[in-house]
Amino acid sequence: MGKFTIVTEAPKELAKNECVIDKPNFIDEIILHKTKIAKNGLTGTFHLRMILDSIAQNYDPDNMTAYSARVHHYEGRAFSTNEELNSIVVEMLQRDYPAVFSKYLEKKIRTRSKGVDTIYYIDSGLPQATEIFYQNGFSD
Repeated sequence: MGKFTIVTEAPKELAKNECVIDKPNFIDEIILHKTKIAKNGLTGTFHLRMILDSIAQNYDPDNMTAYSARVHHYEGRAFSTNEELNSIVVEMLQRDYPAVFSKYLEKKIRTRSKGVDTIYYIDSGLPQATEIFYQNGFSD
């Protein structure tokens, strides 16, 4: 049985059997679709739907689709970095499909490196975070 600790900042040094699960970010999915970015530096519906589709495939293939969020509310927002676009995507998912965050955490727990029995979770305000750890065999 493993152990988890909810923290506000990641520890400076980790032992071999420890890992950190950061606040949800979808940078990998954003990078996957970087060729779809509009030339004007604004968000577009097609690009956002491509990112949502990748998120759905990775974290919630049974329930989420590229149409699970109303991307038209986020069309035309300026961004210049992947991190800024990630903030837009996280905001969109928090409003329209918050269930993906528990799926994100669950996948990160299940795909951690072999031998890791202590997880530091950087608190993102997910209400059922402790429950997800308990369901996956961790205690606090």
